[in-house]
Amino acid sequence: MRRDRSRTERAAYAAYDVAGSLAALLLVAGAPVWLWRGHGKAVWQRLGFLPAAFHRLSARPVWIHAASVGEALAAGPLVAVLRQRLPDAPIVMSTTTLTGRGVAETELRPDGATLLPIDPFRIVDRAFRTVRPRCLLLLETEIWPGLLRAASGVGASIAVVSGRVSVRSLRRYLWLGALFRGALAYVDRFGMQTAGDAERIMALGAPADRVWVTGSLKAGRVGPTTQTKPPFGGMEGRSLLVAASTQPGEEAFVLAACTPLWKLHPEALLLVAPRRPERFDAVENLVAQSGLRFERRSRMNGAVASTTQVVVLDTVGELPAFLPQALAVFVGGTVAPLGGHNVLEPAGCAKPVAFGPHTENVADAAGELCRQGGAVVVHAPDQLTEVWRRFLEQPDEARTMGARARAVADARARAVEQTWEMIAPLLEMAP
Repeated sequence: MRRDRSRTERAAYAAYDVAGSLAALLLVAGAPVWLWRGHGKAVWQRLGFLPAAFHRLSARPVWIHAASVGEALAAGPLVAVLRQRLPDAPIVMSTTTLTGRGVAETELRPDGATLLPIDPFRIVDRAFRTVRPRCLLLLETEIWPGLLRAASGVGASIAVVSGRVSVRSLRRYLWLGALFRGALAYVDRFGMQTAGDAERIMALGAPADRVWVTGSLKAGRVGPTTQTKPPFGGMEGRSLLVAASTQPGEEAFVLAACTPLWKLHPEALLLVAPRRPERFDAVENLVAQSGLRFERRSRMNGAVASTTQVVVLDTVGELPAFLPQALAVFVGGTVAPLGGHNVLEPAGCAKPVAFGPHTENVADAAGELCRQGGAVVVHAPDQLTEVWRRFLEQPDEARTMGARARAVADARARAVEQTWEMIAPLLEMAP
């Protein structure tokens, strides 16, 4: 049974709801723009009106919420386990972004997928009164006060899975004070990625007896070490270098690193995968201005030209298919001071990993990869040049370093089973 809210917490929620009315008004005011862009359904979903699939569920579902593409894909192994061990339980998903919803629909195929309704002002309650999920699972840092209140209000058990709280996030959440403490009180289990994440969630008010260390679900997405068919043709005799999940400034960083390489190794092919779809055009313009020969993935005719130096990956959810073919991988969000993105995914494909110094969000995994000799930190383009030059000239060194990276990823891949062990009692208690 949930404890009663304190007067301070009730006041914090009331203020949050009032402030949230502005978000609702802004959404309604901007509805014509959304409609003009063909996103009319998104407006309704943000306002708590769910797609028809949610009204045809055979039983109370498990509701999974993920922020965007990376988190939705990370939920994949957990979705597979749920389907295997709870075959009669429908699974529905919500995401914060349109691209995340699209990937959830196409890759995970839940029984229903929607954008998360606006959190304050009890708008999200409409969705939960309609669906009445048996359990709510929140990926990583998706802790929304209104969402948690709505789930609790319909009797759903609640768990954070693959939870992550960076030092930067901790400061922001502490500023929210009573509101965040009140929200965390609704959560039955916190499955955190690392001991550091566990300490930080307890510092925010999570009861110690509800906190587990279960690892990162992204580590559960360990791919094959080989792939017989490349994602596109024209790769014979070429060495693929991947810049994954790049952020502003990092594309220029990687291009500067590769420019000297092409003088020595013209067969090298760089795949640049921007983190956000809205940046695809800007990245294309940057590469064009550099004078390099490039192609956009969406415009290719099945094979890369022999003269192409750079491919801009402007498709969503396709990056994992390229990793097994790569010689080496640079992970973005690490030169830009953003805390880093998933370093374990390329490691799981037995690829040597490079990243910049800003790995706060993935500090534990990045540190272990470096300690075990599966990754290197680069502070400047010329350092990345030197690392990739060695791999191009000594492929055995790349394979050795990739094997070390794979060992780290394998050791962490128990996260799916540990997460299941944590949430299984909650699912058994649910009607």
